[in-house]
Amino acid sequence: MPLFLLNLVHLIYNLTDTFWLGKLGRTAVSAPTLSWPVFGTLMSLGMGFGISGFAFISQFQGGGNFNKARKTMGNLFVLFAIFSVITAVLGFITTPTILKAMKIPADVFQNTAYYLRVMFISIPFNFLGFGLAFALRALGDTRTPTVINVFGLVINVILDPVLIFGLFNLPKMGVLGAAIATAISNFITTLIALKLLQSGKLGFKIHMEDLKPDFKLSWRIIIKGIPAGAGQSLNSLGFVFLVSIISRFGTIAVAAYSIAERIIQLIFTISDALNQALGTVLGQSLGMKNFGRVKESVRKAVILNGVIISALALFILVFRVELISVFIKDTKVVAEGKNFIEKFIIAMPFFGIFGVYTSLAMVSGRTTEGMVIGLIRLWALRIPMAFLFGKLWGVDGVWIGMSISNIVACGLAYLWYLKGTWKKVLVE
Repeated sequence: MPLFLLNLVHLIYNLTDTFWLGKLGRTAVSAPTLSWPVFGTLMSLGMGFGISGFAFISQFQGGGNFNKARKTMGNLFVLFAIFSVITAVLGFITTPTILKAMKIPADVFQNTAYYLRVMFISIPFNFLGFGLAFALRALGDTRTPTVINVFGLVINVILDPVLIFGLFNLPKMGVLGAAIATAISNFITTLIALKLLQSGKLGFKIHMEDLKPDFKLSWRIIIKGIPAGAGQSLNSLGFVFLVSIISRFGTIAVAAYSIAERIIQLIFTISDALNQALGTVLGQSLGMKNFGRVKESVRKAVILNGVIISALALFILVFRVELISVFIKDTKVVAEGKNFIEKFIIAMPFFGIFGVYTSLAMVSGRTTEGMVIGLIRLWALRIPMAFLFGKLWGVDGVWIGMSISNIVACGLAYLWYLKGTWKKVLVE
């Protein structure tokens, strides 16, 4: 439940932007959606370190080697700090070139560039916050990151309308204001997290000697993190291509996808929470070599994902028009968003179940295999299907291709699980 609230907080960050920017029209509301795949591509390169670090920390914790778990946390924070600065600089400089390569519509281009550049400036704070969340979750503490991020959400919700519409005699900044509000909230929550980490109130305290690089340990984190980061990054890059395909059908299609995708993500916050909590159980069970518990946990997570997502997907299907209309009143956008939900809804439970198997792949240290499974879903299935079906049936074909890719990928992930390569643990 704390992880669900944490994921919901991150989603509400985006929904808040979508809600207020929707008041400015379809070109403004599209900017965050067009920005996030690019931002996520570079962010995901470093997130591989977090996935790898999580695997080591949880398995050291499960095996009772608490000093090694703390040392891994320290090295993880150092890796995040170095990588985030490099990513922020490169991303800020290359933003216009990237957006031109994506063929972003001219009426959305400038707003998207503003939003994306501010996001890149805030990357170091994002990474440090993610690093703490990964470390705490590996230890089983899901509440602290949730409390911190709820506080950040409150700040973002307050600042969004103030900066977007120029309230209290401030300049009206539109899309740029939404980005700045998000960046400020990330900055404040990261400072709070660092203060708690320094105080020792979280039940552990990172000492200066823990931050001293252990090159052997850091190298192991990097080696295991590269496939995970590459997979995450290539997945995000795949969504850049996907958005490029959707953009060919105009601003209405982009805005419809932007809003409908946000609504669908509300359901996936629950699925993600289940699979993240599963990761902690799996990592500590693997550290104890309790493979029976691993199998039982996977089975229960598959059932929970299937039942919960199916029920909530039905709710979204019934109230699809009303939900989209909350964010925008443009009748053409509402109609296309309704169309997207109708085509995509059947694949939603399969994506949640797919996440169960990829969680096992990552936490067991089979990061290369997890990367391959993820890349097949996006690059071998979703993008080719969306492109080909889009050529054949227009924007309807894009939505159908996205749906089919999730169903097929889920079946392939299950076949990987049956192979049992996840039983080889990382630590002794």
